[in-house]
Amino acid sequence: MTLALLVVWLHLLGVVVWVGGLMYQAHVLLPAARRGATGMFAEVLRRGRPMTWTAIALVTLTGFYNVTRLGPLERVMESGAALALALKFMLALAAIAVSGQRDFAQVPRLARALAAGDDPRPALSAIAWMDRAVLLLAVVIVYLGLAVSRV
Repeated sequence: MTLALLVVWLHLLGVVVWVGGLMYQAHVLLPAARRGATGMFAEVLRRGRPMTWTAIALVTLTGFYNVTRLGPLERVMESGAALALALKFMLALAAIAVSGQRDFAQVPRLARALAAGDDPRPALSAIAWMDRAVLLLAVVIVYLGLAVSRV
């Protein structure tokens, strides 16, 4: 196994953990939270945060390494991959920013609402929208990653 193959594998593993975990939370756990399991949902989000951010860091670091494997900058620019790569980076930064807002602002907001006996629905709604936004970004990012890898 070469280093390049190992890094691509780690990159894909990070994407699967990050996006797969988010998909499970958004489509299985969040509906359960809306039906009354809000405390369990908040605890799962809190406990899953280290795994999520480890996956995000792994995707980011391996992504940067993978870019170095594309070849000379001139060839990347001539092939048209540079535009797709730039868009992919911008969307990845947006996905990371939205994930950060979700995990470090909205999840604590949900926990505070639950602890105070307040209505958790505003925080759940914000989390749901952020989850959808990151999942949509992830679909486009994966597409762009495949387009860049085909150059």
